[in-house]
Amino acid sequence: MTGAKFTPRNHRATRHPVLDATASGVLIKHHTEDVLDEAKRLSDTGCRYWHFHARNPMTNEQTTSNSIYQAARRGVQAYDPSMIMSFGASRNGAEVKHSIQHFGEWERISQVSLPLHLGGAHFVTTQAAVELQVILDLEQQVGPLPRSYVDSQDFSNDISCYTPSPRARNASLDTFSIANGSNYGSTSPEVQFKILSRAIQERNRLHLPHEVEWVQLGRSYAATRFSVEHPEIRLGNSGQISITLLFGFSPLFPFPHRYEDFVDVVSLAESLEFDPAGRRCRNVTVVVGAAVIAQHALQRCVPMDVGPDRGKVVSPLKRLVHYACLTVHQVDILRIGMEDTPYRCSDSHDAIELTTNIQLAGAALAEMRKIRVTSVTNTVAVSERMKFDALDAHHEIEMTRLSLTLEQRSESVGAAA
Repeated sequence: MTGAKFTPRNHRATRHPVLDATASGVLIKHHTEDVLDEAKRLSDTGCRYWHFHARNPMTNEQTTSNSIYQAARRGVQAYDPSMIMSFGASRNGAEVKHSIQHFGEWERISQVSLPLHLGGAHFVTTQAAVELQVILDLEQQVGPLPRSYVDSQDFSNDISCYTPSPRARNASLDTFSIANGSNYGSTSPEVQFKILSRAIQERNRLHLPHEVEWVQLGRSYAATRFSVEHPEIRLGNSGQISITLLFGFSPLFPFPHRYEDFVDVVSLAESLEFDPAGRRCRNVTVVVGAAVIAQHALQRCVPMDVGPDRGKVVSPLKRLVHYACLTVHQVDILRIGMEDTPYRCSDSHDAIELTTNIQLAGAALAEMRKIRVTSVTNTVAVSERMKFDALDAHHEIEMTRLSLTLEQRSESVGAAA
């Protein structure tokens, strides 16, 4: 919804009024009352999943302030208790880096430890861009990570012996971004490994679901498989992972112009339901987004290859909606908003125009109606689609185990007396 990289300090003026407005986040809501008003309007349209990065209301820059996260969560839940909330966790932005320098790396992602009743979110993104420092470090130690290797038992064996490097380095990543948007400061693989492990353990402790984002396809897949298989992390051990596929985020994760390329990525994410031996070990829900910056938007306006608009030139947003609706049994959430595409393409596809989250949601719903696909809005149905039952079952097992332990201790104390 708000996003991380489109902020005033992450952008250098180009004198192109629309590009400057989108890249600097002029129309992105950052005052709490405006954010909540927009969230309520989105709820009224049928939105049931809301992704939020806290922004400093004075500067419109990303912030690590948990009070802002909590205020957003409480305000939205008071209006619509059925809304599933997701908090972002990025190292991007001057104010986030400043907070890390003063309070340590955990400051970046401390919102993972907020329980729901204290203003926490159902999801917090624990793997996105900066966590790929671990995979880059692994590549330096063992060599390239082709998909066949990542899928093998050899990968599981190798990562169990992996020791992350303690050496701090510049964490710039090869991503499509605006000025400073791909610069994540200086950090080390060791620090990111420890924070990733701690964040996942915190979510497990709270019996809350796990969420990751893919921004460089091969490396992001390897990072998630790494987290699943590493004995000190065990992502998804609770029975659930939500994977957000950010098509177009980087040269290594291009926006697809062919439906089969889209399906291949979705199927790859779903493959993480299984271990290297082919046993189903967890549920995976798939979220798809079009992370296409404004500078690339018109290049991505090409003829549609499938569906009712086949042969017609369509925008990245429309293409994503059509692809997702054609894969409705594999894609669980369609991600639309200013974090990914803070603009809309003109009807003639020769210019970009300013927009809002409300307008983007309306455009997506219009395309869904065209394909005769209806969004899931019922609270029970949404919970089932997101596989929350797996987490409930895990919680019940933990409570049963705790009860038995307490009974055994009580019996032991009684016998000793």
